[in-house]
Amino acid sequence: CRAAAICAGASEGGAAGGGDLAASWVRRTRIGGDSWSGIEVPLGETAEAYLVRVVQGGGILREETVAVPGWTYAAADQLADGASLPFELHIAELSDAFGPGPFGKVAVDV
Repeated sequence: CRAAAICAGASEGGAAGGGDLAASWVRRTRIGGDSWSGIEVPLGETAEAYLVRVVQGGGILREETVAVPGWTYAAADQLADGASLPFELHIAELSDAFGPGPFGKVAVDV
């Protein structure tokens, strides 16, 4: 991985009703993120963006860019993608300078 690239922080997910799967994670930063004051860290980019991948058997079933630290995998999209449990969500923060950081991975077996 590139030294300046970072991955999204702790991730979590669960059933959101109707077969949808909701995932969320903590935004991280490269600039001014050493404070322990509890205040949200500065963005350090021109825009907040994440690359979310649904991966099964080593293949990418779906890839989306989102602007918030959360994403819902709708039941209809799961069906259209042919996704079945278990699969993984791979999440990376996007940087103007470096592209995607390292992917954080979460196994989904709800």
